[in-house]
Amino acid sequence: MLAPLVLALKQSPDMVIKEGQSVKLECSEKKSTNTAMYWYMLPSQKNSRLIQLVTAVVGAKAEVEKGFEDHFKSSDIKGDNIILSIEHAFLNDSGTYYCAESEHSGEAAEGPEHKLVLAQTGAAFHLIGAA
Repeated sequence: MLAPLVLALKQSPDMVIKEGQSVKLECSEKKSTNTAMYWYMLPSQKNSRLIQLVTAVVGAKAEVEKGFEDHFKSSDIKGDNIILSIEHAFLNDSGTYYCAESEHSGEAAEGPEHKLVLAQTGAAFHLIGAA
């Protein structure tokens, strides 16, 4: 039996910016053969749900989810890194942002299996109203 593969993702630190500013969040991982990386957001509002923002597959263009393309941009996977850019941030962009990656682990009886690994801690990103 093989030992489980442990992956480590590293993200940008927490930050506070003013409404209307732009910011880049970076995610890097330690030596993996990932097939895909993702960005998720957990809004600051009470009872919020995790929202998928970006899917990036190795060798393909990163895709920003519909409804978020206006001011969210993502780099493609470059080496072991992916960058989420938020242009002209709004107050409702405040939240915790998570990077995740997916590993292909072989064929299962019903089809391919994938393991999704989320960064253990996300970058908290809070905005303050412009003065």
